[in-house]
Amino acid sequence: MKNSVSIGNVFKFAGAYVACAIGSGFATGQEVMQFFSAQGFWSIAGTVVTTIVFSWVGAMFMKHGYEQQMDRPGTIISYYFGERLGKVCEIVFQVFIFGIYVIMIAGAGATLAQHFGLNPAVGRVGMAALAFFTVILGITRLTDILGSLGTVIIVFSVGIGLYSFLSGTTGIAAAAEIIPTLDIIKTQGGWLWSSILYPAFNAIIVIMLSCSIGKSANSAREAALGGTLGGVLFGAGVLTLNLGLMANIQDIYSSAVPTLVLAGRLNPVFGVIFSIIICCGIYTTTVPMLWSVVRTFAEEGTKKFVLLSLAVTAVGLVLGMTNFKTLVNIIYPLSGYVGLILFGFIAYREWQAHGKTVQPGMPKQAAGAAEYVREEREGVA
Repeated sequence: MKNSVSIGNVFKFAGAYVACAIGSGFATGQEVMQFFSAQGFWSIAGTVVTTIVFSWVGAMFMKHGYEQQMDRPGTIISYYFGERLGKVCEIVFQVFIFGIYVIMIAGAGATLAQHFGLNPAVGRVGMAALAFFTVILGITRLTDILGSLGTVIIVFSVGIGLYSFLSGTTGIAAAAEIIPTLDIIKTQGGWLWSSILYPAFNAIIVIMLSCSIGKSANSAREAALGGTLGGVLFGAGVLTLNLGLMANIQDIYSSAVPTLVLAGRLNPVFGVIFSIIICCGIYTTTVPMLWSVVRTFAEEGTKKFVLLSLAVTAVGLVLGMTNFKTLVNIIYPLSGYVGLILFGFIAYREWQAHGKTVQPGMPKQAAGAAEYVREEREGVA
């Protein structure tokens, strides 16, 4: 049925969507601190804005993925930007996606080094190898794995955030006065700009895989609900983690992995558990980033796909030896600006599709979506 909805699929899609966005930056607390906590009290309102934007983005990506039924992940870029500009933008997006993949590798090394005192190379090599073997399993297995892990990570993030907020040493009121005196790297432009820029750079992270996930939905409605719920869950994680960081800002602002400091205060054993959760968060973003890059150039299940996966993994591992915090502060904001441009094109294509009719000069991808919407509304599809 064209409007059928499976609650199980909705939650699985939502979990996978969340898992794509939760990487080393979120799980370690670096992203949340840079985009939210460093902005002070108004960052709480910012998390609400982020939730709304990210839910809309998720709904659009998965819905359009279902409608387009694309054979190749990069097709969605041409749908949004048109055929000519889309080819250029696809290359640009892949550069950023690969850059974020490198960040995930570096983040794995930083996490294990801080909590377990291991050489950073151990975490980097381990994460790269794990991502490689997962990617060659294919998109179906990826969705199942990421959907389960995404839900678990959000539950733990919300838990540690709430506990840290309620037992904070600084407190929210005091944090508003303390934060301006601390040397915290933050996104320029104020709390509102940060709250929009954050889901914008995450859109670059999730676009390829979330559209591919949407393709497997039973209906456009089911796909959109999965993306919307994923955005809400992600926003809940950002809000609670932000509260926990602000309530302890004076003690954790200089840490490379502030969430580990918060978890360690709860219980040393819980600190070990959360370090594993952080690694899972890194894993859930590392895998789709690697898959997106490789799937653009090779078909799943082919020898070329496996060899290219191995080559990209090796290059990413070498580049991942760079300083983790430096990578986050350079690549994420730049990805955000590209994501803002993407938002405009998403809104335009959705407006075209809801126009019902095919306009002269409309790119064939957009024309196809418009025709699909027209047929579905008339009960033909």
